[in-house]
Amino acid sequence: MPVLHEKKDRPMTEHLPDIYQVSLPTGVNLLGMEYVRVPWVSITCMVKRGAETDPPGKAGVADWTAEYLTLGTVRRSQRQLAEDVESLGAQIRARANYDSTSISLDGLAEDFPALMEILAEVLQTPSFPDEEFPLLVERRRAELAQMLDDPRELATRWFRRLFFGAAPYGHAVRGEPESLDALSLADLTGHYRREFAPGVTSLVVVGMVPQAQVEEEAHRWWEGWQGGGPVSPAYTTSLSDLSPPGLYLLDRPELTQSEIRLGHLGLPRHHPDFFPLRLVNYILGEGGFSSRLMTRIRSDLGFTYGIRSHFHFRRAPGPFTISTFTPAENTAQVIQEIGEVMRNVQDNGVEARELSEAQSYYVGHFPLGLETARTLATQVLNIDLHDLGLDYLSRYCENIQAVTLEDARQAAQSHLQPEALVTLVVGPAAKCRASLEELGAVTLLEEG
Repeated sequence: MPVLHEKKDRPMTEHLPDIYQVSLPTGVNLLGMEYVRVPWVSITCMVKRGAETDPPGKAGVADWTAEYLTLGTVRRSQRQLAEDVESLGAQIRARANYDSTSISLDGLAEDFPALMEILAEVLQTPSFPDEEFPLLVERRRAELAQMLDDPRELATRWFRRLFFGAAPYGHAVRGEPESLDALSLADLTGHYRREFAPGVTSLVVVGMVPQAQVEEEAHRWWEGWQGGGPVSPAYTTSLSDLSPPGLYLLDRPELTQSEIRLGHLGLPRHHPDFFPLRLVNYILGEGGFSSRLMTRIRSDLGFTYGIRSHFHFRRAPGPFTISTFTPAENTAQVIQEIGEVMRNVQDNGVEARELSEAQSYYVGHFPLGLETARTLATQVLNIDLHDLGLDYLSRYCENIQAVTLEDARQAAQSHLQPEALVTLVVGPAAKCRASLEELGAVTLLEEG
């Protein structure tokens, strides 16, 4: 079992157990932590393929497949599976994101053998019952209809599609309106048989269970699983034909406010500038009321109640986005001000006080992600997915505190691109188009 670090080097994390890692003969990667603060255990099976593998025009395949795994196995019906999980006081979750698919089961540590058996059964022998597919379609249809009634969600979805186009990150994980009638049960079973393979699967166990027992049960329930394949290649590099920078307007005459989304291509999670750029972005727009964008757009100008910037760090470069809303007549000025704030940070870097406050925030909030077996499991899953190293948790605070003003300045200069922004406005064209055209050419988008 690898030792992560010495106690003298980890005052913030000295209570944390080491992460152990074992490769099972089939290729499944087993990682775990003996977390003994509460008699609980969190077990997650992560397949390192997600919505980036959805076929063109069939958004939602990975996430729908994840949910379908919980709707019955060869041995247990959906009802029996739900009753068995409930009888243990446990909870099962299934979801995909862009880079992976995870099925987790959390329950009492004393029930660990039963929980491991159920999770292995769900992953290895799903039944894909025919009668459940129409019900799943209707659930997703109702969910999507409700979400698209919200201008914020509408703007986010339109921006994603506008920015990435047909690239793997260009659709919503849970599906799009046009995919509701395009998907079939065969798409889900095909995805399962292709992508769920031992070589791209990790089993993460965090809780009050000894490593020896974890390894014993893992060998017992996972050594016989052959899985599918060949899996899709991992999506690690962005496409070059992304949406060109410019102003785009989706006319929604019934709105009185404009939803604004701006962005450019960001960085992959493994980029060496992750830590300085995370701190720069906190200062720019992720630090709540203390951020530069909030200070200028809300406090100084009174044009919005909220504005946020965010780097979506994924396996391949995700987007950098800024999201806000404002009365329609202020739309152009808000966009102009956002660009000026970005340029100021890019050109001049950040102040020592701002950097210190950002570092204090991340170091101070770091223990909150280490309080439960579930949150620790989430950390271990992220470490494994992005190959961050088993000592990542022990080095986190040190890496944050090691960022200098010069590091932050270089990161801002290199990775903030105010001249490359793709800007989407969802709002009433009659109230904002003329002023937007003073900033540059406006492309009018059409729904459908």
